[in-house]
Amino acid sequence: MPRTQCALACAAIVLLAACSSGGPSIAVKREQLFSLGYGPAEDQLDLFQTTGNQDPPKISIAMREGIFYLSNGAGAKLVRYTSWGDPLSMIYNSDLDPAPILLKPDAAGQQGGAMANGQSESGIGRVAVSYPFRSIGAIAVDSGQTLYAEDRLPPEKRAQDKDSGAILDRVVLRFDKNGRFIDYLGQEGVDGTPFPYILGIYASASDECVVVSALRTGWLVHWFDGSGSLVNSIKILRDDLPMPEKGLVSAFDAIVPDTSGRSLILKVDYYKSPAPPSAVADSSAGTASSQGAAGTAAAAELAESWAYRIDIRDGKYLDKWRLPLVTAMTKLAEDGTARSVRAPALLGAAGRYLFFMYADDLGRSYVSTFDRDTQGSVKYSIDIAPDELYYDSYFLAGNGVLCALLATKDEAKVVWWRFDKLISQGSGIVK
Repeated sequence: MPRTQCALACAAIVLLAACSSGGPSIAVKREQLFSLGYGPAEDQLDLFQTTGNQDPPKISIAMREGIFYLSNGAGAKLVRYTSWGDPLSMIYNSDLDPAPILLKPDAAGQQGGAMANGQSESGIGRVAVSYPFRSIGAIAVDSGQTLYAEDRLPPEKRAQDKDSGAILDRVVLRFDKNGRFIDYLGQEGVDGTPFPYILGIYASASDECVVVSALRTGWLVHWFDGSGSLVNSIKILRDDLPMPEKGLVSAFDAIVPDTSGRSLILKVDYYKSPAPPSAVADSSAGTASSQGAAGTAAAAELAESWAYRIDIRDGKYLDKWRLPLVTAMTKLAEDGTARSVRAPALLGAAGRYLFFMYADDLGRSYVSTFDRDTQGSVKYSIDIAPDELYYDSYFLAGNGVLCALLATKDEAKVVWWRFDKLISQGSGIVK
């Protein structure tokens, strides 16, 4: 091994020893990029309207090459911003939203328009394109700027799955880089059967679309190629989750695509039986976030946490990793504090690293990375104030940049943490 590589490896061992789950953390600088006020305009978010849907409106964030995409369920719009917060383009429901002020409406006055580089086909400024969103939710964008956006069908077009009883009312809309509506994806591909409740939409490293949805009995994953054709789909049943040893109760956390190849990362936490109901709650019912489910270890006997890699082609488990648990401060009823063991929630994968996030009861937030090659884990502290969690949404880029939308009562902030600069050095080493 060259001397420089040897020194780097030794530094990694020292850092990993110092930053174990119960040890100190490395503070990562937060960069605030821009903020948005509340309201219906292009440079605002609507956090307070309700659309009449049973499920609360979602706000989702995605980022590609420094351009940010925000879907606003209550505002029925999807806006593209520069990293300074300037609106570049927008797709919006013209029946629900006011006419744009900063962006020019599409000259055709209907869905179609243009979004590429913020210009219309005639080259006239930045454009707002009309599309009749009902309940826009999760979003993803690939390297060609194809946009994928969750939306909900009207009642007359919804169906019910005969086997599970699930309501099938979600589709994934596709828009090209000019904002033109292309088609929608269902379970079989283009124009297919609607999905049940969607947990997430992802654009893979090879520009394929991955849709994760939930049933009461388990979870569905559909993988589509760039043309919208179904590559494969698998069903992961709740009762068939892997069990590392007898006598444990499994609690699903998340499923995300791996950063390379057609494989998935599944994270499951395990509690000593019997576990309280909160320990096995998950977002498949739309009632508890995955972070909330993963953070119940303070109230239950958390035993283990595992991540698994699954082949999308046949559903086989290819790899597994036992994840380190973390210690966090918990408030006690008698105004004291104590240490508790928790399982961080899975954010996603970036290269060979898995990213996790958790918070303690004292208002401190942390991100931990797990190196699948070395099995090493590094703990980082990130700056999120308690009053910025009125609403929060996160996006992990494939290179390790962690983006967030953090909402206070007065404004919403778009921030990021440049973990890409850390993991590129190997095992989270800081120069």
